[in-house]
Amino acid sequence: MIRARFYILLLLLLSGFWADVSATHIVGGEMNYTYLGNNRYRIRLDLYIDCINGEAGAISSDATAFFGVWDGNTRRMIFGYPIEVSRSGPQRLQKTNYNCIAIAPNACVDRYWYETTMTLAPRTGGYIISFQRCCRNNTITNLFDPGGAGANYWTTIPDSRTLSNKKENNSAVFKELPPNFLCTNTPLKFDHSATDLDGDSLAYDLFWPYTGGTRNQPRPNNGFSGNMENPPFSLVTWGSGYNFLNPIDGNPSLSIDEKTGFLTLTPTRTGQYVIGIRVREYRNGQLISETKRDYQFNVQACVIDVVASYFTPSIICGYRYQFRNTSSGGQRFHWDFGVAGTRADTSNLAQPSFTFPGPGKYTVRLYAWKNKCVDSFKHEVEVIEPQKPKLPADTVLCEGNSLTLNCNLTGDSYRWNTGATTRSITVSNQGSYWVELTVKTCKWSDTLVLGVDKDKVDATGDTLYCSDVVFNRLLKATPGMKSYQWSTGAVTANISATAQGVYRVFALTKNNCPSADSVTISRFSPVKVSIRDTTVCSGQPVRYDNQNPDADATRWSNGVSGPSLVLTMPGQYVVKVTKGLCSTWDTFQLRNHPNTLQLGPDLRFCERIDTLITAPRNDFQSVTWNNDVTGSSYRLQAPGILRVDVLNRYGCPEADSLQVALFPNPRLYLGPDTLVCLSVNPRLDAGPGMADYWWSNKSREQVIFAEEPGVYWVRVKDDKGCFGTDTVMINKSGDIVPSKIFMPTAFTPDGNGINDLYPQNKYINIGSLYMVKIYNRWGEKLVELSSPDVNWDGTINGAPAPEGVYVFLTTWIGCDNVRRTLRGDFHLIR
Repeated sequence: MIRARFYILLLLLLSGFWADVSATHIVGGEMNYTYLGNNRYRIRLDLYIDCINGEAGAISSDATAFFGVWDGNTRRMIFGYPIEVSRSGPQRLQKTNYNCIAIAPNACVDRYWYETTMTLAPRTGGYIISFQRCCRNNTITNLFDPGGAGANYWTTIPDSRTLSNKKENNSAVFKELPPNFLCTNTPLKFDHSATDLDGDSLAYDLFWPYTGGTRNQPRPNNGFSGNMENPPFSLVTWGSGYNFLNPIDGNPSLSIDEKTGFLTLTPTRTGQYVIGIRVREYRNGQLISETKRDYQFNVQACVIDVVASYFTPSIICGYRYQFRNTSSGGQRFHWDFGVAGTRADTSNLAQPSFTFPGPGKYTVRLYAWKNKCVDSFKHEVEVIEPQKPKLPADTVLCEGNSLTLNCNLTGDSYRWNTGATTRSITVSNQGSYWVELTVKTCKWSDTLVLGVDKDKVDATGDTLYCSDVVFNRLLKATPGMKSYQWSTGAVTANISATAQGVYRVFALTKNNCPSADSVTISRFSPVKVSIRDTTVCSGQPVRYDNQNPDADATRWSNGVSGPSLVLTMPGQYVVKVTKGLCSTWDTFQLRNHPNTLQLGPDLRFCERIDTLITAPRNDFQSVTWNNDVTGSSYRLQAPGILRVDVLNRYGCPEADSLQVALFPNPRLYLGPDTLVCLSVNPRLDAGPGMADYWWSNKSREQVIFAEEPGVYWVRVKDDKGCFGTDTVMINKSGDIVPSKIFMPTAFTPDGNGINDLYPQNKYINIGSLYMVKIYNRWGEKLVELSSPDVNWDGTINGAPAPEGVYVFLTTWIGCDNVRRTLRGDFHLIR
């Protein structure tokens, strides 16, 4: 009994414990480490807790934290971890970032810290150290299901053997605690920079925070409380419209200076926003570690008298700069631009311009007053001496030449509009070229316009004379050139030519760019070709000649080359005859006399053939049938192929043939004349496969039913076009056989072959309806028969029916075509 009470008490305690520890309370955190020597590291976790909305039970449960350590290469947990680490604190965050706040919002953030010492020998891939906890505040604005989103604060220790100086690393540590609240529409002025014991280069940016733990396993420890997640770790899920680069509503939006870590933001909407801020360590250009602060900004509406703020980049390019005052609530201002040794570096203007005396670093301070309250803001800027890169003067190149452009100043980087990043480039295309010189973050540029002289001399007057006449040809060169020189010695733009040959001209453009061109005059004897059209019998060859025995080349349109061509195919042809550069064409046609012999389509006959076939024309010179019978007509009496050969009026042979087919008429039989009951409609079938049917009752179907007495005939046509007929007489009478049915009063289904079936009406001649239904004495239908040939064998579902009285209902149409119904009963005797 005592043990049972103990377990009940334990369950009650555990249920209360889980309710507390899964509550939402985490505001943010970060993890860093310090190398102590002899492979020993001090690991520290800073955890920020909401001391207003956080559940007291959850805060109390975090008196210890579980640190997991993973192999950085295999991503597996190191044996012996996680370990449990006790906490110190709390320290309440009091920093407001606002000097003249009249009414502060109700916000409370406590910082706890957990420290432990670990011995971690050098390992390939280094180490990953993580703390995982659920849950965050359920009132967070920029996360999906924030009350179910946990946090994962982790860091990496690199393998010192892979570092450039082989020395163990100390992580970077943020210098300032984060603010406990922000005010809407009020500039945030926060130095989020870090320090590094190793002197590594630091760079700052925003990152995507991580999640850890769940509602059901809020404090995972690879034991009773659930397993910790192995790397790579899961990321939080952003709410609609938010991401890690835009995690909070602001104007201007949240940004961090990559080099200084200075954080700027003017929030515009109240709420709670999770933000990830990261500092990365570089050693000789190698990324070695990161410190990540995952923090919740509480943005509320505040009443502030005055906030001093201005915007300026960390580097000012040139000596003069226009400052942009972003203060709020200020009635008067005072600027100190930080020039040492003078008091003339101040201004009381709201938006002043200032000219710095030279390059260097200056701390610029702004003071803003409202009534008796004063707020100040300072920021260090670096002034860079203005640079003036200079490219050569605008120039013009001759086409095909190139020019090397060189930036006359030394800078950090160069960018040309061609995409090149070298100090000098070589160009040959006309256009505008500029170079942008970068010194630190300052950019200066210069532009050169390059022209390309594309003018070229163009000589016209190329001529081909295919005749023997005397000529005088005017040759012209492009006007406007600086000078001309023809191969004839002429120096004018235009000259006259009276002899064949090649005439060359050389010219200089206005930019002294040389170019040349030539004119060719050729003369050859004329070429003449004239070929007449020809008409011959089909297949008769015809020879054609190019009519120029001294021709250099002859090309016929059917692809044949040579002075002559033999053709048999009719059509239109072209011949091209060439002498030197001169050519001429002629077109001619080869035609065949038309064929006029056409016997017509093949012939079909049914039963017999006896007909006279006559030649289709009367102007044939001769006609021969089947290579035997001559004359204009032929008596056709047998099937087969009929061929005719003729000489037409042009004396050209022609031939044609046709197929003669003989088919029998179809045979059909409708049956003998017959006498049937009035209730019977005999089926008359004219046979399958016919192309057409014509019945005496106008039907066009293969089968009909004789519903009335009389003579029926049918005429059919088969697929060969032959016809067949037949006739039948149908007589009808109602007294051929009895129309009444006898229903026995008993039957004995005992298997002796006598009276085993009921009712045995198979010998009657009935009409179109026959139906017998058998019921037991309770009115249940047992059997339904639809044909006199089918009877009941005295079984029900395969089992013998019991002896006794059964009821029948019979409906039928008799030979006299009258519908009748009979009811009664009968005995089943066994």
